[in-house]
Amino acid sequence: MPYTHTTWLSLKTQLANRLADSGTSFWTTAELELWLTEALRTFGVLSAFWRERTASLTLTAATPFFDLSTALAAGLINSTVTDRDIIQQIQYQLLELATTQSSWPGTAQFNYADVSNSVTRRRNQFLSDTGIIITRSTPAMAITGRQVLADTIIDVRRAAYRSAVPYQYYSTLWREDERSMTLANPEWSAQQGTPRAYSILAPPPLQIQLDPPPQLGGSLDLLTVSTGPALDPAVSATALGLPDDLTPAIKWGALADLLAIDGQARDPQRSQFCEQRYQQFVELARMLAMVVHAELNGLPTIPGTLDGLDAGAPNWQDGSGKPTMLALAGWNMMAVYPVADTQGPYSAIFDVVRKAPIPARDVDFVQIGREQIDMIIDYAEHVAMFKVGGAEWMATTQQANNFLLQSVTYNQRLGAAAQYVIIPKDSSQREKDYRPRREQADGLGALPSVTEPQSFVAANMPVRLNR
Repeated sequence: MPYTHTTWLSLKTQLANRLADSGTSFWTTAELELWLTEALRTFGVLSAFWRERTASLTLTAATPFFDLSTALAAGLINSTVTDRDIIQQIQYQLLELATTQSSWPGTAQFNYADVSNSVTRRRNQFLSDTGIIITRSTPAMAITGRQVLADTIIDVRRAAYRSAVPYQYYSTLWREDERSMTLANPEWSAQQGTPRAYSILAPPPLQIQLDPPPQLGGSLDLLTVSTGPALDPAVSATALGLPDDLTPAIKWGALADLLAIDGQARDPQRSQFCEQRYQQFVELARMLAMVVHAELNGLPTIPGTLDGLDAGAPNWQDGSGKPTMLALAGWNMMAVYPVADTQGPYSAIFDVVRKAPIPARDVDFVQIGREQIDMIIDYAEHVAMFKVGGAEWMATTQQANNFLLQSVTYNQRLGAAAQYVIIPKDSSQREKDYRPRREQADGLGALPSVTEPQSFVAANMPVRLNR
């Protein structure tokens, strides 16, 4: 049963009154909606408050992978926030004319190109920092040891080799490095055969080394972290390709860049604050859960990891049958084993942590409890006061802390209610424990990586580096 106690209009009115702007002269109604929306989305990321059962997902025959962000019913986890949406939020926060059109003239402080470019940079940086979105591609492969990759690829998360016609069988490629390859077989680079491993350590960027070099042509089956869709907000609005609840990260990151520009725009204090908020969202994204529970063909199942599936059945993509296992390769990517045959129908249902439901009309009810109304207004007030700056804005820090405390408290209640909360909480990200994106190792660079440096002169914040 949905909540039916507070309408969207009522929540906006309460925020306007809290800001002592009941006439919405300094904060427009549209702006109030934006900051309440951000508060709801941030609450969702922190608390996993909104959970919902999906409609049945048909497991299509001969389809080994499913991108859940697009395969599940629209409205649950799909990406809808656009580059123009973020630009409009930035304009409000910087006290600029709030338009998302390329006709915005800009000011002596900021221009449209600066704002647009900062959004694109931070979106791609966020994808790189978090690895939140996994993309599948099947590029053709040359008969050579080193394969050239598309320049949109940031990170290779999993690779398989598919031989050419008439064989067309799959072989999982394990991530190795040239030293381990040489220790296993000193002649590996001179002997053609069926590739069994790949390395990204020695090759230049946008290349991978195969061990051994392929004897036949074929294709690669890649799961990668890649740059998002091209953004050109001056022409049209484009969805960022990120979970909607994480998109405040792009706003904060872009603001950090804009407020660090030399000249009239420079505001070191607020730029540093924005960068900290961006980094907080990066850490949240690395832990973000999506699938809490799953049912396969009407029976409960515990999703495994793709790494575990590859290890247990290295050629699993060659077979087909009635699916008996689901394996998660990340927040959005799922594999099905065996690959569904034509004897179905086969289906899966998921309980997911969905994105925050944002009311579309003033008469719609806000889907939060009565006990959470004040803290949503607290955080929205904190964000709204950013454009005021100074002591007035800093005075709302207590409201932001109250919001954080209550969000964490709700999450702790979920933890107390679940005997094995670690497993569902981590299910969407557990693949990184077996295929880590970052490690505490020296690598090839000159800087030590036992900590993640905040700058070249201060490196004193140890963090987990395997995600």
